[in-house]
Amino acid sequence: MSTATLSKAARAWLVALSFVACSVLIHVAVTWPTPSTAYLALLALAFVPTCVGLAERRAAAWLAFAAAAGIAVPLVRYGGSWWLLYLPSLAIPASLTWLFGRTLRRGETPLVVGIARAARPDTPDYLLRYSRSLTWLWTLLFAAMASWDAALAFCAPRAWWSFTANFGNYLLIGAVVAGEYLYRRVRFRDYAHPGFAEYLSIVARANPRRSSGR
Repeated sequence: MSTATLSKAARAWLVALSFVACSVLIHVAVTWPTPSTAYLALLALAFVPTCVGLAERRAAAWLAFAAAAGIAVPLVRYGGSWWLLYLPSLAIPASLTWLFGRTLRRGETPLVVGIARAARPDTPDYLLRYSRSLTWLWTLLFAAMASWDAALAFCAPRAWWSFTANFGNYLLIGAVVAGEYLYRRVRFRDYAHPGFAEYLSIVARANPRRSSGR
């Protein structure tokens, strides 16, 4: 199988769109449960981590996706698929809690501080201190998301959990990103901040490991 190479922008858009489609299909499968909707949702779950490889025609990605599609058949038939549909809403915020939180240990560079330094090596100390606080904010937010998603999964109607886990959480993240950006521009108005689109691009391109010497 001949391979192809996508641009970074194309990869980012493909992953983002596949993630959105996956959230929608999980919501449909949970709120209108049928074998067909469950199977499509499982295929979408398998597609998200393999979508770039599939688009670039990598044999390993196609084999992995085909295996997942085959495994999904008995899972749906024998009722073992539902826990997989709930898994992303718990695993994603829990993983992000760990990703941010582990950098707050003594001797580590807080993740947002590393991003700030990688994006702008001359970032002033007062913004680096603010960046450490932001790392705490994101750690606590993702921990709260994992907690309320787990509580809703066990205690609330499926529709309540699905709206929160598959839509509400991501809207909240977007609101926090936009709100924090506006707050920072007002609080540190004397600093030359980039535009919002440029700011998102800087964050996406930054390599915090490089700035911390790892």
